[in-house]
Amino acid sequence: MAIPQPTLSPSHFHRITNTSNPSNPTLDIVNDHGTQNSTGLLKLTREGYYSGQFWAFVPSPSTSIPNSYRLRTWWLGPNRLLDVYAEDTSKAVLRRADDTPHALDWRIGEWDDGNWWIGNEAGGVLKVMDVGGEDGRRVVLREKDEGVKTQRWRIEVIREISEDEFYDRPATPEGGEGCV
Repeated sequence: MAIPQPTLSPSHFHRITNTSNPSNPTLDIVNDHGTQNSTGLLKLTREGYYSGQFWAFVPSPSTSIPNSYRLRTWWLGPNRLLDVYAEDTSKAVLRRADDTPHALDWRIGEWDDGNWWIGNEAGGVLKVMDVGGEDGRRVVLREKDEGVKTQRWRIEVIREISEDEFYDRPATPEGGEGCV
């Protein structure tokens, strides 16, 4: 039986959970300097009702890449988008949308087991989110490899986005029109 593709609705928040570990670590944001000065670094932690675990998928304005989205969280708001470091494309970060973007478009694809990969083509090579570090709590980007179980993610809808600022502010740099 085929597992249906998740509804990546720009009007809903989603939870992104790694399926390789029995504790199912969930994608979250490091709470280091509050919402205004956060470094935007990612972490994996236990599932909870934490606004850093509420992810919105906004369809990319780029039509050249199928199934591509821009990702943002409830905690850091609509003007922080998931990006990669230009000098190290193995690291992802939530960056201010008005900062110079590097690689804001993320592709989402399905593995043969019904789980998902989340990847970026910074540097010309598709790298997908993976689990790293000795404690298995760091998020790293590595080349896509079907045999690597730590690159598999479950994406599920948590709730509808009711915060007006997610509809009124631009979700693209360069002052483009806001995405809904």
